[in-house]
Amino acid sequence: MASYEEYLNTTIQRGRRKQDALNPQKSRYTNAFVDLSADNTHITAIVLFRFREGSDGEPISNNYIVTAYQKRMR
Repeated sequence: MASYEEYLNTTIQRGRRKQDALNPQKSRYTNAFVDLSADNTHITAIVLFRFREGSDGEPISNNYIVTAYQKRMR
């Protein structure tokens, strides 16, 4: 996946987002591409949205990608 970092960024920015039913701070992003390796058709990324408290008491976002992978879908 290291050579597909630009595709991963595109997936997060423009891909289809689905919020997890059990954990509302977790979302799955999926986007189709035509030139992935091993006949894969989509990149999927799991993202967690977290917040922490700053020194002034205001919330600071701490969002991060937990995992990303290529997948063959119809």
